[in-house]
Amino acid sequence: MSEWLFPVNPAIYDIDRAYHDAHQICWAKYDFEFQINDILFLYVTEPIGKIQYQYQVVGFAGQSDLPEKDREYWLDQKELEAYKGDYFLIQPIEKVEKASLSRRYLAELGLITPKDTLQSHKTTKFVKGKSLDKVEAHKKLLSYIADQFSNVEETNYPDEAGVNSPKFFEGKKLTVTVNGYERCPKARAECIAIYGTRCYVCGMSFEHTYGSFAKDFIHVHHIEPLNTIGEEYEVDPKEDLRPVCPNCHAMLHKTENGIPMTIERLKVFYKHSLTNPLRQIFESID
Repeated sequence: MSEWLFPVNPAIYDIDRAYHDAHQICWAKYDFEFQINDILFLYVTEPIGKIQYQYQVVGFAGQSDLPEKDREYWLDQKELEAYKGDYFLIQPIEKVEKASLSRRYLAELGLITPKDTLQSHKTTKFVKGKSLDKVEAHKKLLSYIADQFSNVEETNYPDEAGVNSPKFFEGKKLTVTVNGYERCPKARAECIAIYGTRCYVCGMSFEHTYGSFAKDFIHVHHIEPLNTIGEEYEVDPKEDLRPVCPNCHAMLHKTENGIPMTIERLKVFYKHSLTNPLRQIFESID
């Protein structure tokens, strides 16, 4: 399995709509030697300037096999008509919103040069004529990108939103070493789009506290714990989910005299803590 990085111009192709609408899409193959299960990371060009999407190659299609629905995602029909080659089928895995995947930040890390606009593809696959230095540079870059996608949540709380599911369904038990639950990255993204990345309890912003590196970090909490539901249900990101910082999230999983903690109750505790003399002494210590 190889990993690839490709640019996508949002003025030419509506990748965000395609990601949310389609179970799979056709992507121009050109002369690239893709294999089933290869991973594609898509860099959305300026003004966004971030790597945001992860897809997997699941098949191939001919020129005449392009579905009518796929044509709707092309905002520039002339570009579509100019392409006469075959396609490969890719299936969405995940979308992320991270400052650490911006072109500018990749350049700051030395993973790309400041002049690299990421307009050309990069791959871990060895291609004839490609220098070993370039192969190693691409492997290092794509390894970093893969880590950023796999580490959307550093801490796994029992009812934290965040793993793959094509629809907003939660609560279906998985047969793993222990009983886990399906998670939905799209539901998480919708929650953040509605409420932002500031903690719903204490108001903390990771970006304001730690700088642009932490811009998109936040946990997402299910108001109703999944283990109390016990069956598959459809998540409403506006009603069922809230963004919270890890500290508040941990407290939301505690009970008060046997009664599950709520966001409203925890807000009361937090507000009261602001007047606690011990807190003021602690925060005055460098």
